[in-house]
Amino acid sequence: MKLLVAVAGSLLLLAVAAFCVFGFLATFEPTDRTASHMVFRIGYIVIGTGSVAGAGFLVASAVSK
Repeated sequence: MKLLVAVAGSLLLLAVAAFCVFGFLATFEPTDRTASHMVFRIGYIVIGTGSVAGAGFLVASAVSK
């Protein structure tokens, strides 16, 4: 049961990370408001990296036990 929860949670976190990748790439579209795009870039990086790290932690904890 713990393995099923870890797999489901990691899939959810990887979906969030994939959304962050597409959002990060969308911030490079040409515009005249580059300062607001920098905030979104940093936000997408932080959330995406946290999601990948959380998914890795879930998988590692489920496999180790």
